[in-house]
Amino acid sequence: MDKNEMINDKLTKVCLCKGVSKHTIKECIREGAKTVEEVSQKCGATTGGCKGRRCIDKINELINEYKVL
Repeated sequence: MDKNEMINDKLTKVCLCKGVSKHTIKECIREGAKTVEEVSQKCGATTGGCKGRRCIDKINELINEYKVL
């Protein structure tokens, strides 16, 4: 991961309700989270006001990207 990508990931909020960044979600996945529920337990994503309606799809995309790598 290059420096610009890391900066973008830290600034990009995937879970808007809880303010969880793309970087944080990627870290959860790197640390072994394989499902949205596991990501949620590690960082609190999907636990905000919308209960994940806005971020579950994006979290699943990130999980699937890591399965390919």
